Amino acid sequence: MKADLNKMFSVPLDKLQADAAPPFPVYIYLKRNDKFVPMRLAGDPIGTQKYQQLRRGQLQELWIPKDFLEAFNRYLEGIGQAPLTSAPEKEILPPAGASAEPQAAVVPKSEEAALTRDVLEDEELTSEEKAQVLSALSQDLLRSLNQITTRGEPARADGLRRCREIADEILSVAAANSNIYEEILALRQSQEDIEHSIIVGTVATMFALAIGFVDENLLADITVAALFHDVGLVKVKPEVVAKPERTWSASERKEYEQHVMSSLEILRESASQFDPRVFRMIKEHHENYDGSGFPEGLKGAQIDELSQLIHMANLFDRLCTGKQTAQDLSPAEAFDYIYAAARDPKAVHEIQPELVERVFQFMLTEKEAADKLRAEAEGRMNEAAKGVAG
Repeated sequence: MKADLNKMFSVPLDKLQADAAPPFPVYIYLKRNDKFVPMRLAGDPIGTQKYQQLRRGQLQELWIPKDFLEAFNRYLEGIGQAPLTSAPEKEILPPAGASAEPQAAVVPKSEEAALTRDVLEDEELTSEEKAQVLSALSQDLLRSLNQITTRGEPARADGLRRCREIADEILSVAAANSNIYEEILALRQSQEDIEHSIIVGTVATMFALAIGFVDENLLADITVAALFHDVGLVKVKPEVVAKPERTWSASERKEYEQHVMSSLEILRESASQFDPRVFRMIKEHHENYDGSGFPEGLKGAQIDELSQLIHMANLFDRLCTGKQTAQDLSPAEAFDYIYAAARDPKAVHEIQPELVERVFQFMLTEKEAADKLRAEAEGRMNEAAKGVAG
């Protein structure tokens, strides 16, 4: 939701208890996008693991709608703290490192970037309209990746710049969602042609938001890693890429697996500055939690959690497009597949089961809350219709 100081108030993180179920929703503020992102619905505890994660991320405050001030005070009294007499007024400061003083003009974004930003600022944007935005970005991304992999240095630098802009725009789409589960399903069910890396970037960022990652530089790096995770496929024969995975020969599988290291080589040759975690996410996006992945056969805690988020988003889209199984799965079926595999001790565990549980429990809670609100709204409409008819 768009940042509106008139409707929200901030509270220090230490005012909330990890395992107490607050009777109010809790939000995180993303400064770069000027958005409030829901972290916990009313009645859902933050949880010890999430609470510690927020502290490690140096998050000092959370945000609550002012409509819940009375509920917040009852909560404070219940845990032995003094209630607030009124919602504290607080100015949202510019992002860290930003200056409130006028600054020199920066190089403007491309025309496509400006148009996309204007569209994403529309609070009434439907899921289908978001899909259209991502479809347009897909064509832009393909052109940019082509510049990076086949052109000279000036074109390569321009392609990299545009990819970073695209990553920022994807982050805006991801952060604008109020119901992650339904948004992901709607995007994947759309008739729009959305490029695989765009889907992976959007979905991975949504997953990260769902489990409490709030640092915007980190979220941007997740998106950038997703955009470049398969760029090395340009060095794999097109006929191999086009074939379903189950039909590969041993030599074709080996050729395909080389794309991970090729992606890293292409980025390193670009001479552009990327955070080391971007390289790690790309390198580990095919490593399986049970050690059966590639390129290094890492296992368990050897694999970074961010890499697993990219992997889960990548797996989701591969399931939807039939790359992983014998047939295309619907988005809901793909989610069911991932969740069932995580809970089956005999299945290949590509993703850490506990991570799957955390992401899916958040999405399930959101979906149940949305279904309840929808049912209540329909009930009120039916009652109103009866009153008019009577």
